[in-house]
Formats: sequence, C-alpha cells, structure tokens
Amino acid sequence: MVARRGVDAASAPRPSSEAASAGAADGEQFLVDAIAALHGNGASSERSIERAAQLEPALGVKGRLDLGWNTSSIDLEARTPNGVDTAVGGPLDQRRTTLRFATTPSAVAMNRVLAVDRAINEFSSSTTTLATARKAVARAAALKPSNIFLFAAACAVGASCLAIIFGIHHGETVLLIAASSVAGAFLRRGIGRLGGSNFWQVGVAALLAGLLGAIATNSDISSSLRLAAVCPCMILVPGPHLLNGSLDLAALRIPLGLARLTFATLTLLSIAAGLLAGLTLGGAELVVDPAGRDIPLWLDAGAAGIVAVCYGIFYSAPLRILIWPFVVGAAVHALRWVALDIWHLESYVGAGLACLAAATILLPVSRRFQLPFSAIGFASVVSLMPGVLIFRSLAGLAQLQTATGTTAEHLLVSTINDANVAWLTIFAMAIGFILPAGVYGWIRHRSTRSHSAPTSKETAR
Repeated sequence: MVARRGVDAASAPRPSSEAASAGAADGEQFLVDAIAALHGNGASSERSIERAAQLEPALGVKGRLDLGWNTSSIDLEARTPNGVDTAVGGPLDQRRTTLRFATTPSAVAMNRVLAVDRAINEFSSSTTTLATARKAVARAAALKPSNIFLFAAACAVGASCLAIIFGIHHGETVLLIAASSVAGAFLRRGIGRLGGSNFWQVGVAALLAGLLGAIATNSDISSSLRLAAVCPCMILVPGPHLLNGSLDLAALRIPLGLARLTFATLTLLSIAAGLLAGLTLGGAELVVDPAGRDIPLWLDAGAAGIVAVCYGIFYSAPLRILIWPFVVGAAVHALRWVALDIWHLESYVGAGLACLAAATILLPVSRRFQLPFSAIGFASVVSLMPGVLIFRSLAGLAQLQTATGTTAEHLLVSTINDANVAWLTIFAMAIGFILPAGVYGWIRHRSTRSHSAPTSKETAR
C-alpha cells in the first residue's frame, strides 16, 4: 500500500487479510452485478465487454468476459496498477477466480443500461465509493419500464405511422389500428406481470390484432393490405435481438449470436401464429401478394421519424435521447425512398443503404454521448424491417394446403418471393450495421495502439 505522509512505509498499518479479501469480494460482486445488468437489459455484447474492461484498473483485476444466453462467466486474475506490488517486500498475489452469473438477455430496458453506465463511469473515475456504486447498480436493475400509458400511446402512434408508411387510405382503419395497439399493450404488460413469457405476450397481442383485423375486413374498412391486422403486429418485431445477434455473429461470438437470433425467430413465429389464428377465427385471411402503394417523400420520412421515437419508448429509453432516432430515422428513410423511387434499386438494397447510413452516423454519436447503440440504432431503421413479408410468407404456406391448380402455383411463387425478399432485407440490414461497426472498431483499435505505443525517446530511456 502507499504510505501516508510522515509514516515510514515499512511501519505503516496494513489492512488485515480478511479485510482485503472482503474488499476484493465486494469489488468482484460489483463487477458481476454491473455486467449482468447490462447484458440482461439489451446492451450489446461489445458494450458489456468494454464496461468490464473499464472497471478492471479500478478493481485491481484483469479479466476475460464470456457472455452466454443462460449463463455467463468472468475469469479474473488479481493484479495491481502497473504491476507494482502493494505489499512491500512480499510476492505479488496472482489469485485467479471464475465468477459465473445467470442472466438471460431477453429484456430491452435502456433506462437500466444508462443508469448502470453512469454508476460504472463514476466509480472508474474515483468520484464515488464502491459501496455507493453497488447501490447505484442495484437501483438501476430495479428501474421500472416505461409508464404503461406512455407505452400504450407509443404503441398506438407507432402502429398508425407504420400504416401511413404502407399507404393506408381509411381513417376508420387508423382508429382501429390505434385501439388494437393500445389493447395489445395492456395485454402484454398484464401477461408479463402474471409471469407469462415473451412468446405469450406477443402471441396474444397478435391474436387480438388478427381478430380486430378480420372484423375490419368483414366490415369493408380494410383493403387487401390488411393493415388493420398487420400494423399492430409490426410493433412487436424483436429488432434489438436481431441486431445484437447479427453483431455477435460478426464478432465470432457464435453461440450467443445464434441464441439471440433463435429467440428473435421464435418471437416472430409467435407473432405470426397469433396473427394468422386471429384472422382465421374472424373468417379472413392475409393476402399474400397485394398491390403496393406509393406515398410522398415528406410523409414517408416524417412518419418514419415518429416511429423511431415510439420504438425508443418501447425500449424504455429516456426521452432526452430520442432526438437522434427521430432525425436519423427520418433521414435514412428518405434515403431509402430515393433509392427505390429515383435510383430504382431493389427494396432490400435500399434497406441496406439506410442501415449503412444510420450506423455510420450513430456509432460515433453513441460513443460520444454514451448512448446504447442497440437502442438508437435499431429504432432509427425499425420501419424497414420486413415483418409484413414474413407474415405473408407464413400465411402463404398455410394457404397452400388447400390450394389447387393455377391458384396453388401463383400462391407458391408469391410465397417464395416474399420469403426471399424478407431474408435478403434482413441480411442487407445486418451487413449495413456490421460494416460500419467493423470499420469504426478497427479505427478505434488503431488509435488506441498509436496513443499507447512508446515514442522513440521513451524507448531510449
């Protein structure tokens, strides 16, 4: 330890081994609690790894974080800053330990992520004590999601704006979409409080949307696009899991990436199953190949920006950070509109370009302002997700069982085309995010190495 002024180092009082051990245990538990809170509430794996590395010097440890879906671990090796022995005259203690924690990264709560980030920053900068930082992380992990009424309002507005993007014509249908989304929001929160899984929550909400969509169809206030049924289901699409899973695969975290994508796929299947079941019970069906509609650029971009804000609310992000998804979401959706209507590119190419632009802008922004990229990044491009195409593909497969002749042939071609465009769009969006992330990471790595490398004069010394 460092001697106090006026006291000889050899005679300075030293903490007992029990006290040192207790302090080390508290520090390790703080590290575990902080990383578990980040990992379990939607932070990207890269963010969790960087935060763990940020805490290492302050805790006097060196570690390796291995994130998983159900169980994660941290391999720690005790050390002192700069490798200096704090016990004067004694050997350096190279204590090694493995800490495991069980946290499933199925939730998305950006208010918790930002609160944990704040606690880590304060502790690593020595502006707060370990005990205070541990209490801050505990409070962050207990933060509640967005207010239910704000959440329901965001669902109604988000689904209605998606309907505008798809070219809705009937005002009555917009009101029905808003009502269906609000009811679905309360249903999801209620099922969650009763202990229902994410699959039950989105499945039941989609079932209700399908039933109300069938009523709209039978009442002749819904077109072949079936927006009354589809739009309330679009806001259920698990975007952050698709994005984080793609980033994990790109970083060769294969098991975790596959687990995230599997969770997202099962969620999509639950939504589709509920939607199709609701339509069938109501005596309607999803049209596999309806005619699309064009809308003006200003309406397309404006609605997309509002949808981005709504998704930020879904993720419990603080309202103050949602200006970024609004501006970037509107801008990249305008870019996609130009790519399709002016440059005549394929829809999946336009989606990929939009994601490329969004990631290029928001990666440095998220770093500069300490914002969760997985929240503001996906929120900005959520309206590009091909959820409608996925639902239509599954509906086409269900209808093929009873179709015959030319009807079956046309249905098969439309189903394959929808599925093909859907996976190409998801792939293009993932590439659009992964490329800037890789380039930005490489630049930061090179910059860090250049700053840490000794100069020729230092080497000579």
